Order: sequence, then C-alpha cells, then structure tokens
Amino acid sequence: MNAPVAAAPAAEAAVQAASACECFHCGLPVPEGSSWSVTIENLPRAMCCPGCEAVAQTIVDIGQSAYYQTRSEFAAAAPDLIPGALALYDNADEQFQLDDACCEATMSVDGIRCAACVWLIERQLSRLPGVQSASLNVATERLYVRWSKDQCQPGDILQAVRQVGYAAYPYDAVRHGEQLRRASKTLGRQLFVAGLSMMQVMMYVAPAYMSQNDGTLEADMAGLMRWASLLLTLPAICYSALPFYKGAINSLRARALGMDVPVVLGIVAAFAASVVATWRGVGEAYFDSVTMFIFLLLCSRYLELVARRKAATALERLQHALPASAARLDAWPASRQTSLVPAATLVAGDVILVKVGEAVAADSVIIEGQTAVDLSLLTGESAPQPKLTGEEVAGGAINASAAVLLRVTRPARESTLSDLLKLIERAGHGKPRIALWADQIASWFVAALLLFAAASFGFWYWHDAARAWPVAIAILVVSCPCALSLATPTALAAATDRLLRRGVLIVKPHVLETLHRATHVVFDKTGTLTLGRPVLQGLDLLGGFERAACLRVAAALEAG
Repeated sequence: MNAPVAAAPAAEAAVQAASACECFHCGLPVPEGSSWSVTIENLPRAMCCPGCEAVAQTIVDIGQSAYYQTRSEFAAAAPDLIPGALALYDNADEQFQLDDACCEATMSVDGIRCAACVWLIERQLSRLPGVQSASLNVATERLYVRWSKDQCQPGDILQAVRQVGYAAYPYDAVRHGEQLRRASKTLGRQLFVAGLSMMQVMMYVAPAYMSQNDGTLEADMAGLMRWASLLLTLPAICYSALPFYKGAINSLRARALGMDVPVVLGIVAAFAASVVATWRGVGEAYFDSVTMFIFLLLCSRYLELVARRKAATALERLQHALPASAARLDAWPASRQTSLVPAATLVAGDVILVKVGEAVAADSVIIEGQTAVDLSLLTGESAPQPKLTGEEVAGGAINASAAVLLRVTRPARESTLSDLLKLIERAGHGKPRIALWADQIASWFVAALLLFAAASFGFWYWHDAARAWPVAIAILVVSCPCALSLATPTALAAATDRLLRRGVLIVKPHVLETLHRATHVVFDKTGTLTLGRPVLQGLDLLGGFERAACLRVAAALEAG
C-alpha cells in the first residue's frame, strides 16, 4: 500500500531532472543559458521559449496547474497537450471574450483537403447549440468561430470538429508552423515514392506498348513484366496514396462526399482490374496509369500545400512582430530592476524597458528617454520616426536607436497591431462568392460524378460488358474534381500571399473578385507612398564644385 507514496518523490525528482534540459510545458530541449521559467506548485519550471512560458503562465493564472500533475508521463505530454487540456480553455473566458454574452476564437484544423472538407466542418459546427457563426479558411487551416458562452464552451467546439475526423486545437503560430513543415515533409516523401514507382513501372510497360503492332514481345516475357509492374505499383498504392484513403474514410464516416471518394474509387478499381488481368493473363493492365494518377494528384497537393504555407508564413510574420515577453519594472521608480514577464500579462500602467532592436510589446507612451522607431509594419513608413518623451508608441514598433522606458496604455491583446491582425484574420475567414460557390457545389458534384459513373457502367455492361469497367474507371479518373476543390482556395491563397509580400493587406473578401473592375484608386495616407528604396535621381552642382568632390563629401556625411 505504501509503494505508490514512495514512488511519488522519485517521480517528482525524475520530472525535475528532465525539466533541467527539457521544457516542462512541451518537452522540447531548453536552449543553453536561457532564463525562461514559470513557478508551478512552488517550484521553478524551465521553459524552452517565451511562447511556452506565456502559455504555462496562463494555465497557472486560471487555476489549472493540476494539469501538469495529471500527465501520465513527461515524454508523451507534448503530443497530448492540446487534447488533454481542452477543459482548460472552457475556463479561460478572457482569452475568447468578445462581450458579455458572446465569445470568438481562432483555431487550427489539421487534415483539410478540399472545399468539401470546409463544408463538412462548417456544417458540423452549425449544428452545435450556441454557435453563431463558423468560417474555415482552407488556405491557412484556421477556423474562426463565434458562439454564445452560456450555451457552448471551446472544448465542445474542438470536440465537434474531431468527431468528423479532423484534429482541431486552439491556434498557436509556432505549433501550426511546425505541423505544416511536418506535413510538407511527409507529402514530399510520398510524392518521391510515387514518382519513383511511376518511372519504374513505365520502364516495364514501354516495351509492351512498342511491341503491340509487330508482336515481338513473347507472351511469357509480357506476363513477367506485368507481374514486375504489379510489385512496383504496391509502394504507391500502399504508401503514397494514404492521404486519399484517409480523406475518403473521414468523408464516409461523416456521411459526406469529399473529393477523395472518387479518387480512391478510381485508384482501387483500376488497380483491382489490373491485378485480375495480370492473374488471368487476359485483358488490359493499368499499373502505369495508376502510378501516374497518384503522382500527378500528389503533385497538385504539394503545390497547394506550398501555396498555403506561403500564405500562412506571411501572416505569421505579422503575428511574430509582437514579442511574447517584455522586461517589466515592477518597483519603478523606486527600483530599475526588470523581470521578464509574458507580454499577455501586461496591463495599463505597467512600466517596461525596450532596448534597441526590440519590439514594443503593447501600445505605450514614452516616460523616459527618446528614440526613433520603425513603424513600417504598421504605417508603411520606410524611415524610422523620432519619438520624444510623452509621445505614444504603437505595439509592434521596433526601437531603432536608444533604450527607453514606456508606460503601457493598452494591453497587448488590444494593441494597434493586434487590432490589425484581427482585421486581417476576419478578412481571411470571409469568402469571395467564387469560393462560396465552390464549397456549395463540391459535394453535389462528387455525388453527380459517382451516379454518372455507375450509370455508364450499367449501360456498357448490358451493351458491351468488356468495356463497362474501363469506361467507369475513366470517368472517375478524368472527372476528378481537383480543379473545383483545390484550384479556387489555392489561387486565393497565392494571391493573398503575393499582395501581402508587397505590403497590401486584404480586409474585404470580395476584393480579389472586384479589383479588376476598379478604374480609380484613392490613397488615404499622410506623407508619400514609397517603396522604401531611395534612388539617386540626379546631382545639381552649385558654386563651381567638382562632381567627384561633392560625391566624396556626401558619402562621408552618410557614413557619419
């Protein structure tokens, strides 16, 4: 009976030893010399980054530190962190509160394949009591939800998404970026295997094609090449096509028809017909077509994923402009001692120190010192702007010249940059009419495609049974709704990313559809519109000075 009690100190010691080199929150290695930590149960716990420090501090602040005690084992805590902590977000009203009766949040969803996935998740959430609106951006895999806090909790929303076969969790930029990178690597490996399988199968199929007219290929050799092609097709069927199988299974479990359903039917039907033909030695084999189909579909998926990553990365650069932590002077003006605190905990009246090169964590006013700040991210001004004592500095601005003390006027979550990010995210969740149209008809298109393939099979089965199977397969393969389900969101993501890289932020979803009809553009901006790259237009010499001498003087002045 005493064994568990005796084991507890040992387990605690093991966790403390592990936390010396691993993040107590996520389990990743702690950088050497780092000072990030959170006091949990009266013990300092090492953190790997300010982000984990901020999240762990939030969990402690809402009174849920017991979560860390109930983890089954430290090494497995990182993958299970979000699912196991869903209940924590039910109590974090401040994180999601919009007003007294309504809450809103941005969440991440894994496994999005096409417009049909978007329709399925949005339909699932629309059935949840209390959910007022739900909009999923297929490009960034972000779900924007608004709900009544009296009827629904964040954990209910995340669980509802998981019930239809998708992984959902509160949005975290670092975690989301890491998952996109893992998905890209996995898809790259599957694409490589499919390409290699396709090329090897083509090597065995090409002689059979070339000998169809002259009959130079003996029957035994043709049969051997078919069996070799079958074996070489297996890696593509069993590994590279896994994303399509998973997508189709999720769709069928949710009683919906996604893009992957006809794809899987076409792949399985063509492969099965080829195996039967190879076994009997009679009929056509489609191993080359199967591997090529998988390879080309994965190519389109990979290009679509790259476009989504670029769009997500461009927006994350804005999100990372606000630091995760800040140097706060807790006893100012009696003491100038600073302590590193999560930026999310800053409130109006706090005094913070911002050194050269650091970003301002929240909207503030300078109370000591003067500097120049880079506001290019917020206003587009390419040159640093001077700021004196008593002047306001927006959160997200970069301190460019000297360390200053600032008094926070608004919390980080209410800063100018945060408001801008919310505006951009809401615009991303809105959909142009073409995207709404694609979402609405994707499932109906798949259903019509399957009915047409079945009708064609039945027609040819009664008129020419030998052609029934090839015709049905051809319809499923050729009519794959990739263009409908992938092209629209990919094009929108690529266009948004390109505009964002050029400094243009889209805040209305209809812009991409209506911009081509614009005849006049009006800019409401103080100052001039520039690219931030000064160019020497000319040199006027005064007083008889030589050109070379003037250039030397100008260069010396510029160099300081």
